[in-house]
Amino acid sequence: MTATRLLRSCVETLMGIVLLPALLLIMFPFHLVVSPLIALGLCSSDAAVGVPPALLAWRCLPYLILMVLFVDLPIAILFFPTHLIEGLFLRNPLILAVYNLWRRASQLPYHVPTLPDTESGLQARERSRANTNDGARYREHDSIWAALEGDGDKVRPGDVRLISLNWLMALAERGDVLPRRQDLPEEAFLSSAQLRRIEKGARRGFDLAGFAEALQRFGKEPSPSSFLGFIASFFGRKRNPDRLLPVISVSYCWLEAAHPDREGRQLQLLSRKLRGLYGGRGLLGACREYGFSDMGVFLDWSSGYQKDPALFAERRAYEASRSGEQKAAFGRMLENTMDLWYAHASVTVVLLTQLPDELPAGFDRSRTYDTRGWTTFERCSAELGAKPSTLGFAKWKLVIDVASGDGGAQRRLPATPERMATLLAACRFTNGADSATVLALYEKTAKAVLGTVEKLYYIGLPLVRGDAWTSPALLAEALNYCESLRTLFLVGNRLDDEGVAELAAGLEDGALPALESLDVTANRFGARGVGALCGVFHRGVAPTLQMLDVSITPIGDEGAAVLAEALATGEPSHGLALSCCDVGDEGAMALAASLPAAGQGCRVNATFNRIGLAGQAALLEALEAKHGPQPGHAIAGAQMNLLPWSYPLVRAWGRGWRRVAESGRVTI
Repeated sequence: MTATRLLRSCVETLMGIVLLPALLLIMFPFHLVVSPLIALGLCSSDAAVGVPPALLAWRCLPYLILMVLFVDLPIAILFFPTHLIEGLFLRNPLILAVYNLWRRASQLPYHVPTLPDTESGLQARERSRANTNDGARYREHDSIWAALEGDGDKVRPGDVRLISLNWLMALAERGDVLPRRQDLPEEAFLSSAQLRRIEKGARRGFDLAGFAEALQRFGKEPSPSSFLGFIASFFGRKRNPDRLLPVISVSYCWLEAAHPDREGRQLQLLSRKLRGLYGGRGLLGACREYGFSDMGVFLDWSSGYQKDPALFAERRAYEASRSGEQKAAFGRMLENTMDLWYAHASVTVVLLTQLPDELPAGFDRSRTYDTRGWTTFERCSAELGAKPSTLGFAKWKLVIDVASGDGGAQRRLPATPERMATLLAACRFTNGADSATVLALYEKTAKAVLGTVEKLYYIGLPLVRGDAWTSPALLAEALNYCESLRTLFLVGNRLDDEGVAELAAGLEDGALPALESLDVTANRFGARGVGALCGVFHRGVAPTLQMLDVSITPIGDEGAAVLAEALATGEPSHGLALSCCDVGDEGAMALAASLPAAGQGCRVNATFNRIGLAGQAALLEALEAKHGPQPGHAIAGAQMNLLPWSYPLVRAWGRGWRRVAESGRVTI
């Protein structure tokens, strides 16, 4: 050990002693949060999935205090102080002492698996790039206001009107039938000015998007400033933090060709379901807690001009029951705004997938929600990916299936235009000409949304091979359209080696050209899955990838060696995270050997593995050779294997975290 290294080791130790009280103050609460995951992992097998209901019951009052005192606190005391003392006084000095011995010794042998055949993927298809402005209309609030107030071109003021949710619920409570738009009283509607005032009344709350950005910044470039920014994001408060609009769109079946709900039974069903959501608060109660005093509801029957159902038997009179301007306004709504009400990121969509118990005489019961063309369009539009899957402050879901008891909807992967064509071919339309109209409208919507979406989060969604809505192959089909996607989270999806191989095989050459961050943590694939994942880089997939995170996934030394080979080719260019991956000295040395050829700013974080002193020394030396001496380098390879209970606790932590992620309880 050189004098310089010895001096630096002493300085770092002294700094650690000085900072010890501050670290205890900041990190001990964090370990109290970690300890339930350790407890869950200690009582779990590797095959277990999800959080058991019994544990959730014990986490509720009045048992919470008992759990904290007798489970969380003892584990945190064992886990945190010993880890901190070991790192400050034992591990780092030993790593530096061992390094010179290790450098002169022969490296541990390791085998680098061959990456999959680079020709195994799909060839890239010629596809025009999505227009950024087209995609923005599904995210920016201005497009909704233009749909209501007119845009001076394709939409005129009054083409679409929204009705008050308060008024609608009161109507249902009285047992009345919802009239068509022309017959509604003025007090039934909410003007755009009223809706703007309601939007401004949203409360201040936790900014989940800001927290996620701070977390990603810290993970990408760990530094004191990014760490402080991450801590500060916990306390940030913002008005309307989820950027929601006080707008709800209802997707439902028409029960008759002339009238969607002549007896009012669908309205009664919708009202009853909405009132029972969220612990009895109802959807309206949840919206009021957010600060929205009312919500504007889009229902085609009451939002757009309709024909007079009383004249249905007289065909000519029925067709003439709208004025020329009313008919033109309906056409403009159908062509220029119908996609917005369901695909927009800030609009809540309610799916009335159930039919009333009592149906009109002669009703064909095979014409369910899932067999209708327009409802298929509406639901698939809501699932395209513009809407955030998790809200930070609002206590409702942006896609609500009233048939689901939890106030949400079964999550499905986006349907591509090709898949929509297949779906519509099996659907039924009252007007056969609608099929081509719906397909053209969906193709425009899907290309705009998927082509411009920048972040996709699929957390806890099982990606099951062969599933009609959530298979890895279907995910690959959708990702091939995502030309602007920068961040992709596939966390806790139960992806195994075969699932990753299916996903990789479905990606076209050159797919995901803008992807910067790929997170596949808390999955179940091993070295073969890592090989399939890295194999796509040779086909030009994700050429701009900066950060790859495979943490809490059992890839072992063999998988780490595959990642090392990818690092040496510049993928990813800035960072690789493989915490809790069961990596040992062999994998650590492979990673250390690849760093000189990796991207200029590339860093490796291999915390919480079973890497010994020799492997840690190799990583430390490689990181310092590339970036210069920095305190964080020792943390990147830090392990808790110097104390007898360290690694079993860490392995239990990873197992517990994976179960939580697979249950979908992780929020990003």
